[in-house]
Amino acid sequence: FGGCRVDAGADWMARAKKVADGFPRFLDEFEKLITSNEILLARTQEVGRISAELAVNAGLTGPILRACGVNYDLRKIDGYGIYPRFKFRVPLGDHGDCYDRLMMRALEMRESLGILQQAFAQIPAGPVMNPKVKIRAFKPPAGEAYGRIEGPKGELGFYLISDGSANPYRYRVRPPSFINLTVLEDMCLGHTVADVMVILGSIDIVMGEVDR
Repeated sequence: FGGCRVDAGADWMARAKKVADGFPRFLDEFEKLITSNEILLARTQEVGRISAELAVNAGLTGPILRACGVNYDLRKIDGYGIYPRFKFRVPLGDHGDCYDRLMMRALEMRESLGILQQAFAQIPAGPVMNPKVKIRAFKPPAGEAYGRIEGPKGELGFYLISDGSANPYRYRVRPPSFINLTVLEDMCLGHTVADVMVILGSIDIVMGEVDR
């Protein structure tokens, strides 16, 4: 498993590096626009605030949890894949409000760019696929397993039960948006109807994960 289907090529790599190197300037302008906009600050600060205790008890993950000051990132905790080879920090918020959730995503974009730049420097030369590799169906032994990764919106989990055959007996996805949306009512308490859209936007859900 793994690898690339086609070779990226030297030209693609050069263009990708150029984008990664130049993107921080866009983020500088973006953050300046956010932090100097009085209307945006008034609509997001102290709005939709939740405590770290509530966030943990509700099973929230991703930027919405880290905005509450909880240091929880599966790339650091589980150290899966090649993430242990990269140096990056986990941004944390102080208040758990809409503003902190917004800033978490801006700060995490900077960390993602840093990871990309490190990855570009470490990509080895050579063939992208083994021509002798053949994809075959496999029959895992009977049992159950749960795997998880850190997605852009939080923990993306996969629960699988095998009965020993080539087809899974049960397969279920644990999407972050479905869990994160459960605290919407708590976030909206004491706020106006106009604040609801701001709060909902700060959760940053994907409806495909919620529709079940």
